[in-house]
Amino acid sequence: MKRIFTLLLILFLNVQTNAQCWQTISTGNLFTAAIKTDGTLWTWGDHQYGQLGIGAVTTDAGSPVQVGTANDWVFVTAGWYTVFAIKSNGTLWAWGQNTYGKLGDGTQTNRNVPVQIGTDTNWQSVSSNSNNTVAIKTDGSLWSWGGNLSGQVGDGTYTNRYAPVRIGTANNWVSVSVGNSHTLAKRSDNTIWVWGVGLNGQLGLATVNLKNVPTQIGTGTDWSQIEAGFSHSVAIKNDGTLWTWGYNANGQLGDNTTVNKNVPTQVGTDTNWQKIKAYEHNLAVKTNGTLWAWGFNGGYQLGDNTLTNRLVPYQLTSVSNVAKISAGGHFSFVQDANGSTYGFGVNSDGMLGSGDYLTKQTPNLIFQCSGLGLKGLLVEEFKIYPNPSNGNFNIEVDENLIGAKVTVYSLLGQKVREFILRFNSTSEFLQQGTYFLQIEKGRNKIIKKLIMN
Repeated sequence: MKRIFTLLLILFLNVQTNAQCWQTISTGNLFTAAIKTDGTLWTWGDHQYGQLGIGAVTTDAGSPVQVGTANDWVFVTAGWYTVFAIKSNGTLWAWGQNTYGKLGDGTQTNRNVPVQIGTDTNWQSVSSNSNNTVAIKTDGSLWSWGGNLSGQVGDGTYTNRYAPVRIGTANNWVSVSVGNSHTLAKRSDNTIWVWGVGLNGQLGLATVNLKNVPTQIGTGTDWSQIEAGFSHSVAIKNDGTLWTWGYNANGQLGDNTTVNKNVPTQVGTDTNWQKIKAYEHNLAVKTNGTLWAWGFNGGYQLGDNTLTNRLVPYQLTSVSNVAKISAGGHFSFVQDANGSTYGFGVNSDGMLGSGDYLTKQTPNLIFQCSGLGLKGLLVEEFKIYPNPSNGNFNIEVDENLIGAKVTVYSLLGQKVREFILRFNSTSEFLQQGTYFLQIEKGRNKIIKKLIMN
């Protein structure tokens, strides 16, 4: 639901965008999936399991190819040879490799075009990797499916699930990130929960190596962002500090060692970390828009013109004002505040989309955007849940929207309430009725509908 209103913002601003402006770019293993600002869906790179979604084509795509003709896509995520995408009507679609039933369509059959998963119309976000998939609905409920040999599904069993099953009864889940065999999830109270395999410490539960149900890490209620790498974990706290744990043979933890850690460990002393993405390497952005990278660098995916692993965060100065990042298998993408996209790393299967299959050792401008900058798209990090609600509802925002003004209007357009978003998570109460919430920061505005039963 949150990305439906990203499209409304584009209409609100009445800004024309050109063909090289991407709303979302998601890197998988050897391929990429992305949504343009016009709502169309595109893929490029490796196609061996049908993950490009363009039918029975046997060759890779070194440049973006459109998936179907629909222009109502609002969310996409690329995983381990799979893609999940959500349309503006809240329906969930999947394609690519279907090992262990991780597509969720009730089969183990690979799909080379998008297939709808069930009939529900309230999907919000999805994360998937080599074995399983986890998703959140707009009512804050958590769902999981796929391989479950080591409890990755999180339903308390070790039985593979070929269709989505609900995990627990909580309805305050706000974000989820799936690693190779472990999952991190965050609740609206800023607690983080883990399950799956922790043999390298990636669960962050000290000596615990396996969990088949979500289990809280510590007692902290100050976690802001979470990210599961291949076999490690990264998180940012509300105070802007950076924390890592898990596998560290290639410096993934950024603590200047190659020693695994089985509990969250702070990286340095900086308090201005803002965004993180992880695979076997990490990309991060600070509040000043600077780009940082560390970890495994076997394919130039750190963008520093070397093949040397980095044991501590290293600043890449060739790109500034960074707004979005995505870390894939041996390659990376970053987008600046103007919407232009830079790629670097291995390009053997065309996953950088540059059309030349040549490795990029440093950030190369792949797609230049001269239209709407990404600053106008930051509202995709805004959530209201549950919706509909019985009175209490939560507002969850990215750090970029802290300080935004919220104005609540009645169905007749009368102002009901006005307040400033001062934290990542805010709880509010409204009487029964239908309302419109206008979120405003700078020149950007967006309106969301909220129903109180």
